[in-house]
Amino acid sequence: MAKVLVIEDNDMLNRAYRMILEKHEHTVETAFNGQEGLEKAAEFKPTVILLDLLMPVKNGIEFLREYDVEAKGSAKVVILTNLGKDKEVQEAMSLGADRYILKAQSTPQELATLVNHLVTKNYNKAKSKAKA
Repeated sequence: MAKVLVIEDNDMLNRAYRMILEKHEHTVETAFNGQEGLEKAAEFKPTVILLDLLMPVKNGIEFLREYDVEAKGSAKVVILTNLGKDKEVQEAMSLGADRYILKAQSTPQELATLVNHLVTKNYNKAKSKAKA
């Protein structure tokens, strides 16, 4: 269905997100920090990126600053955080993130539902442009 890149340093969450997204027939790649995420995004060309903000090596904000917007194409970036509407979330949104979810208030299943919605919305948008 979609290519999803999960950039999350918590191994348990990384595995849970991968498992539920693959159950929904998405192709999933994972990275454990922003630097690894940049490298994987360049080769994998994801449709959706699930991005944690607080990570070692390179955090989510640094990832967004370096992520090539031109290469991004129609990839949707969803911030995974427990920070709420703090300065970091606002900055991430200003750097091109499309949505954010609070990890503590959502389940992996709810995240998969959001990914399905984003993918379907993009597909329908592309389909309507093709008819025009």
